[in-house]
Amino acid sequence: MKHYLLIGLFLFTIGMGGCQSQSPKATSVAGGKNSIPYLLTADESHAMPKKLEEISGITFIKDQPSHIFAIQDEDGLLFEYDLLKKQIVLTTSFASKGDYEGLTTDGQYFYVLKSNGHIYSFPVEHTSASGKVIVNKDLVPKGEYESMAFDASSSRLFLLCKVCKIDNKGEVVSGYILKVGESGRLSNGGEFSLQISALSALDKRIKKTFKPSAMARRESTGEWYILSSIDQALVITDDAFKPKEVIHLPRKTFEQPEGIAFDKDDNLYISSEAGRQKQGMIYKFNLIK
Repeated sequence: MKHYLLIGLFLFTIGMGGCQSQSPKATSVAGGKNSIPYLLTADESHAMPKKLEEISGITFIKDQPSHIFAIQDEDGLLFEYDLLKKQIVLTTSFASKGDYEGLTTDGQYFYVLKSNGHIYSFPVEHTSASGKVIVNKDLVPKGEYESMAFDASSSRLFLLCKVCKIDNKGEVVSGYILKVGESGRLSNGGEFSLQISALSALDKRIKKTFKPSAMARRESTGEWYILSSIDQALVITDDAFKPKEVIHLPRKTFEQPEGIAFDKDDNLYISSEAGRQKQGMIYKFNLIK
């Protein structure tokens, strides 16, 4: 695959007007080249309705490329959004009000991550989730969680901790692997970590902590794309979570990025809560071929 230098200006249309932002700054492994095959200038921008003002996790089902699924961090609702019609076409209740952050799917079940580490699973065929929701509890240490992704190559769920007591020394971000069983039931499958020192070597702005807000697996390359809204960064790692690149995300462009996903054609999507803006947003970045 060709390597591409990340250049250019951001131009995003938000609401009725546009705004110009800073260029993203990318740093890669010493001696390497920037390898991200996306110019982070939105090829499509989708302003979310009021119901998704606080949009967090997003995901795709592979046989429905024009529909993106989303949650927001106040209500236990799953939204199906038609990217062509630019509207919500289905809303499914899976739980009461709460702080829901991560969303992913294995094609059979949706998995929703609550900030306390509980994971709600229910069938993709979700015209109604009533009576079909399983709440997977006590699988990860107590803490605050926002990042979760499904890895099709291992049929496992991967979670990164945002704030966990075990990470107080500031050396790593702890991660946990969950095995997927029948009916969407989950069980422990191992641990991994993301080294803070490796991130700091790429970007000095990342010092003693790194707080992930979303993650996704790029299946075509085995890479992990990890967002941090607080650190204003997009981190790309290899299959073993060794950092390869850190891209600074200007706040003017990415107000509060808390969702990331790839469609079946390997295009990148990032969702951002409204924050100080009028609306939550979903941005699409086409794969450079």
